[in-house]
Amino acid sequence: MIDVRRIDANDKPLNPDGTHVVYWMTSSRRARWNHALDHAIELANEHNAPLIVVECLALGHRWANDRIHTFVLQGMMDNRNLFESSAVTYVPYVETKKAQAGGLLKSFSTNAIAVVIDDFPTYMPRDVAKRAKELVECSVRCIDSNGIIPLRAPERSFSTAHSFRRYIHQNVLNFISDPPQSEPLKHLNDVPNGNHIVAQCFDSVDVPLTPLEFIWRVSEASREGREALEVLDIDHDVPPVDNRRGGSVTARTELKKFIEQRLESYHIDRNHPERHGGSGLSPWLHYGHISSYEVVHEVLESQRWNPMKITPPHNGRRAGWWGMSEGAEAFLDQVITWRELGFIYCYEHPSHTSYQTLPEWAKNTLEEHSNDERPYIYTFEQLEEAQTHDPLWNAAQMQLRKEGIIHNYLRMLWGKKVLEWCPDPETACEWLIQLNDRWALDGRDPNSYTGIFWIFGRFDRGWFERSVFGKVRYMTSASTQRKFKTEDYIRKYADS
Repeated sequence: MIDVRRIDANDKPLNPDGTHVVYWMTSSRRARWNHALDHAIELANEHNAPLIVVECLALGHRWANDRIHTFVLQGMMDNRNLFESSAVTYVPYVETKKAQAGGLLKSFSTNAIAVVIDDFPTYMPRDVAKRAKELVECSVRCIDSNGIIPLRAPERSFSTAHSFRRYIHQNVLNFISDPPQSEPLKHLNDVPNGNHIVAQCFDSVDVPLTPLEFIWRVSEASREGREALEVLDIDHDVPPVDNRRGGSVTARTELKKFIEQRLESYHIDRNHPERHGGSGLSPWLHYGHISSYEVVHEVLESQRWNPMKITPPHNGRRAGWWGMSEGAEAFLDQVITWRELGFIYCYEHPSHTSYQTLPEWAKNTLEEHSNDERPYIYTFEQLEEAQTHDPLWNAAQMQLRKEGIIHNYLRMLWGKKVLEWCPDPETACEWLIQLNDRWALDGRDPNSYTGIFWIFGRFDRGWFERSVFGKVRYMTSASTQRKFKTEDYIRKYADS
């Protein structure tokens, strides 16, 4: 693992007299292609100590709901099956009362050699890592397993995708050639079991272990699973998504299907809602059930790619640099350029969800037009319930409510219309974040925030000036309907 992926969060040394190594898994929720797990295994092997992996799901965040819990617990079942065949002591834990996990983190870190934790630039995982820094008395190693480009690698900021692409062309081979282990559990020695330590940690804070039956029931996403979740103080009005199961098994299956069936036509079909041409991988990427390293690796393998196929110059162009098919190059531009541009931005700007972080030109032009007459003004409740005059927009919102996603192109339109229908741009920004973070499976993610703030001009440029939008890019439902066949899409979600 390259050093740029690791930060010693609390400047405290390893505890050589410790009894175990802890990996507190918060965002890279997988047993494969995981830099953090690699590092935890290295420490456990070095000290011949139990490796305890704690995967925790907390209650104490704003958007905790049945949808999130079900997806995460489905991933826990996959992880349990993988870890139980190794020397890892795996602890899947679901809070039943708010702040329980804080006590457990402190308890597990007592007498630990070190605590390894995921380094994630936004929302709850970022807060947990900060808390670990404050609570833990031994070394806390924050490990970046988010993408191909490490968060701390670039020595400059990027205001556009083009400028970031130039950086990728010049540097990506260095990082592709240094991946995490595809099967790290094979590299773990026969270290001692840590079950007795786990029992002591739970006993010391008087917190019960999460019964495996509870995790299994919820993971089945059945009526019994919903009933099991009812005991938790979370939002029960956001139901699980029936046709998207969380976990690494489904993630890898979806990746394989995409490469075999849709990759070659991705550059044509991805913007057509009726063709289902996208990868659909964003929920699993968000929860860390699959690594972008594995995604990129499988795409490169499918193309029989090697570095000799690269075609200079390294000038930031969107297509032709990799020397692969148009579909593969278009997909890599999404999964590396656009996804990781958002991660790096969120890392560099802790207040990335604030309207004030927009580029000055965008804030200025939106302010100049903030008092323009809006053709329609809707309340937040009307938007959330998909009660507008626009059938296409309503269908997109209903897809979000039902499936936890919106088709990529329609997601852009969805956001642009909220900007047009809100009393002012700042309110529109706030409402879009709320809609996305509550309902989207891939909400609360740097990539999601990239999409939302692009609506307002982040990573974009000025266009022709018009009412309400100023120089910010404009989109209409009418032009979208002329471009695509949307009748079936509208019909499908109008009946939801």
